[in-house]
Amino acid sequence: KHTALCILHFDSIEQSADATPSILQSRPSAIELIDQMMIDLTREVPAYARLLTWVQGRPAAVLIVEFYGDTAAEAAAKVQALEQRRLAPASVRAITADEQARVWGVRKVGLGLLMSVRGDAKPLAFMEDVAVPVDSLAEYVREVQRIFAAEGVTSGYYAHASAGCLHIRPLISLKAQSEIDRMKRIAAAVFAVVLRLGGSMSGEHGDGLSRSVWNERLYGPELYQAFRDIKAIFDPMGILNPGKVIAAQGMDENLRYGPAYHTLPVQTHLDFTREGGFAAAVEQCNGAGVCRKADGAMCPSFMATREEEHSTRGRANALRAALSGRLPPEQFTAPRMHAVLDLCLECKACKAECPSGVDMAKIKYEFLAQYQERHGVPLRSRLFGNIHTLSALAQPVAPLVNAALSLPPVRWANEKLLGISRHRTLPKFASQTFRNLFSPSPDGVVGQEPQRGASRRGRGGEVILFADTFTDYNHPEIGLAAARVLRAGGFAPRLAPHVCCGRPMISKGLLDQARANARRNVEVLAPFAERGVPIVGLEPSCLLTLRDEYLDLLPGDPRAQLVARHTFLIEEFITAHAEQFAPLFQPPAAVQASDLRPPSILVHGHCYQKALTGTGPLLAMLRLTGAAVAEIPSGCCGMAGSFGYETEHYEISQAVGEDRLFPAVRAADAYTVIAASGMSCRHQIQSGAGRAARHPIEIMAQALPVE
Repeated sequence: KHTALCILHFDSIEQSADATPSILQSRPSAIELIDQMMIDLTREVPAYARLLTWVQGRPAAVLIVEFYGDTAAEAAAKVQALEQRRLAPASVRAITADEQARVWGVRKVGLGLLMSVRGDAKPLAFMEDVAVPVDSLAEYVREVQRIFAAEGVTSGYYAHASAGCLHIRPLISLKAQSEIDRMKRIAAAVFAVVLRLGGSMSGEHGDGLSRSVWNERLYGPELYQAFRDIKAIFDPMGILNPGKVIAAQGMDENLRYGPAYHTLPVQTHLDFTREGGFAAAVEQCNGAGVCRKADGAMCPSFMATREEEHSTRGRANALRAALSGRLPPEQFTAPRMHAVLDLCLECKACKAECPSGVDMAKIKYEFLAQYQERHGVPLRSRLFGNIHTLSALAQPVAPLVNAALSLPPVRWANEKLLGISRHRTLPKFASQTFRNLFSPSPDGVVGQEPQRGASRRGRGGEVILFADTFTDYNHPEIGLAAARVLRAGGFAPRLAPHVCCGRPMISKGLLDQARANARRNVEVLAPFAERGVPIVGLEPSCLLTLRDEYLDLLPGDPRAQLVARHTFLIEEFITAHAEQFAPLFQPPAAVQASDLRPPSILVHGHCYQKALTGTGPLLAMLRLTGAAVAEIPSGCCGMAGSFGYETEHYEISQAVGEDRLFPAVRAADAYTVIAASGMSCRHQIQSGAGRAARHPIEIMAQALPVE
């Protein structure tokens, strides 16, 4: 009825193999191995890095030892008994369901994580299924290590130590004949060890195309002929899974990559050095298909359509086919390829949740730039990409523009001429911009009385409040709320004369234009970063552009890297200074809390928050209010910037929202406050679920005590 885990930390793979037979004496239900390579790769994938709370230091290997018990105490006692035997230099317990879920979450995605290694050399599966008697496991590991050292290769180790079945994958590139020859030498040497130790080349997953070649020698001529006879009886024409188990093909046949494999050269607008080039970024997809799951955030369009074409894997396969010549080269920027990429919402969920680290959002930005060089930039993309300029033009006559945009004839015209769905209401413009309302004085903002705690304002230091387009022109109240909270915490918020972050341009493939904005913003913000002044933002899509895409738009620019290191979402900043902010929400008895303090908060996390920072800081910040805070287990809201406003995407946008988000919001009682950081998220929730959502910093500002 209960389980408990003991995670033993070792200084070497061999040490962990030596300990396995002794651990089995404790009668565990499982012993799973994870090596240093997998742990290091896990740290590089944001969604899984957050799970590594159970790793101490940098062990060469860990053994996850699981025990059963009829009671929680019985299972925990078995863990304690194993710990007392001191079979490893260090150990960690995982007793609660949440602790164990973190451990198994990393183990579950082991293969994908190994395949996330950058470069042409990938962890290959030709010997990864070997099983040997457990008592011989340590000898097998040492022999394999010796073979690898002689061939000069590194490898990843994971899997089932308790069964003597380790998935060992050496890193080899199959794009070179010399490397293919190396693979064959290693396989032959490993096979000799397996025969000597009485093991099997296929301990768990079957022979397949890579291991069937060894079967006649492994089983002997008599058994092998029996295999042939049975095959002939049930498959006399040899049409069922040909080339496997018997009549084996060479292990160097049917390779996805080989010496003849090549890709089209692509002169990119973004820097793909980190990935090894644009083609390598596409090839990062190994086909595991984790993007076809139905939970988390990846992949929202696949969740809605259930079509392979609209999964991350489907897009990668189509692009690779064009780049490698399986399709005619012109198909790379053909309308059909555009249709394959079109439903990518650029949510970045694959960057966080794909174990192989495929960043389809970045790939799509580049694809759009390449496609538009051939076909031109649509008017709608120019308009949405330059929303900052349009907002600046519209805001001075906000009442007229707002009234016009709500008229049915205007909405009909927008749909017919620009492809903006008539079912959508475009965001209204504020009568005054945030920049006009903001006051740098320590007494507050224009139009407001000095707030409580003014005497100590500024003691925390200066903060640059990044005024994004939507806060500035559409929702200045959010910026004012942020300024109030920052000042109450003792910080002095200031504005910098930056321009649009470039996010709308990036999403539409206007990368050269976005680069110009990035360069301008880095010039403005770098001097503050050099002085250690934090840059704090409110709109995740805008603020996180400074941390993510700027590094690809301005590669090698140390100022861009400096700005990225000093850029924080508002919740990251507040939780990092919790000792200054927490007391604000715990007023003394003589001070009454605001009546607007929410009893409960239901949070929808922005896709970029989930992918790049996690929602932990956001939830922690909101819990400072004393409210009960819960997160909706939602994926993308479906609006995704301008995506949901576009006529051809309206239905899919609604379907994405209906997946989990809308039902959860509708089910919330009237006293629950809905929180969402993204402007498009809030508009989608209002449109699809009929509830007003608030920016989290507004909730924080209203929860501040009043005199």
